[in-house]
Parts: sequence; structure tokens; C-alpha cells
Amino acid sequence: MEVSMTTNRNFLVLATRNHPLYDTLKGLDVEFYDLESHAPFEEKWSHYRECDLVLDFTVISPDKKLELLKHLNIQFDFPIVSDLTTYWGELFIEKVSGLRGAVSFNFPSPTNCYEYYAIDERTKDGLEDFFKMLNVEGLRVDCPGIGFTYPRVISMIINEAYFALEDRLARPKDIDTAMKFGVNYPLGPFEWAKKIGHKNILCLLEELYKVTGDPRYRPSQKLRLEANLI
Repeated sequence: MEVSMTTNRNFLVLATRNHPLYDTLKGLDVEFYDLESHAPFEEKWSHYRECDLVLDFTVISPDKKLELLKHLNIQFDFPIVSDLTTYWGELFIEKVSGLRGAVSFNFPSPTNCYEYYAIDERTKDGLEDFFKMLNVEGLRVDCPGIGFTYPRVISMIINEAYFALEDRLARPKDIDTAMKFGVNYPLGPFEWAKKIGHKNILCLLEELYKVTGDPRYRPSQKLRLEANLI
């Protein structure tokens, strides 16, 4: 991904190494913290820093994610934006007053366009400048829901492909070919799963199933096995 290195805004970025944009984020002209080795709130002077947005790109369990965001909310008096691709975004925003926006970068987009949610114009403007640094487009949505729209839909398609595999309807290569040439998808479900990451897909489906109880979100056993083997 090509990046633009400069901006007039100050961004504080936190990430874990399992986020797909980790290397890109680390190379930006921002204050960057690898949360697995060092955190900004460990520094005594952190209360006195100035920034326009605190951006969280951690991929951790829902409980740990909520705990981190609450910690950031206490530590910083600036808008917080979090990558909530595989989480119940509405719940987090209700529970963390300083969480002013959410993004969906954990699922790579074939169109280089990513959904985002911003409560106010200040957060929206800051995010749009951040998107320019990454050379990506943003699509503002009214609500992050659980996993936004694209991640939620593609996870269900991939899950159904794994159910088809369980039923021995076709081979992975044949299913990928059928979806690419039959419905003009840029990638087949199994190709997409490899690009996105089986664990990310499983995390989102499990969150959807836990919150809604809807059986259409029940993860395929083959998908679960694939995620646990990696």
C-alpha cells in the first residue's frame, strides 16, 4: 500500500503486530506505539501530550479491547478512534465516552475503500486526513453495528463456502472459480479467506452469533479448524 508520509495533524497510533496494516502504520509520520512492547500511558508525561486523534489498531479479545479503550479514555482528553472490524461497535461506543469513531481496516478491501463511523465532524475531518496518509478512501456509515457491512457480508459468504466444502459439494478451487466467473467477485471465498485471515473471520462470526443468536452466523467447523491450525 502506498502511503503519504505527512499531514498537518498529530496522530497517536497504537497497534498490535497481528493487524494487517501494522507495517504500514509503523512507517507513517505519526507517533506510533507497538502495544505488545510499549504503551504511551506508561510514560509519566503522557498526560501533557497534544494530538488530534488517538487511533487504536489492536486485534485482541473483546474484553481486553474494551479494557484498553477505557484506559485510553481516562488517559487522554482527545477523540479516540478504534478499529472495530470484528467487534460490537455500538456497545463499545456506548461504554466509552471518548470513543468518537470506528474504522474497518482489519479486513483488507479489494477496492481500497473502508467503512468508518464518526460521531462528530471533528472526528470525521481527522479520519479523512488519516485516510489521505494511507492513500485509501473512506465511506462514512451511520452506525458500525457488529463488524460494519463489508466484513459482515464477506464473512457470511466465506462461511457458506466452508459449509459447502463440509457437504462435499465442490472443491475449494471450483467454488472460487464459480464465484469469480459466476457473480464477478474479485476473489473466490477461499482466496478471500486467506487474504483476510481465517482467525479474523472466525472472530467476527463468533461475535455475531454470540450477540444475535442467529444460526446463520454459526461458524463452520472447517473454518474453525482452519483458524485454529494457523
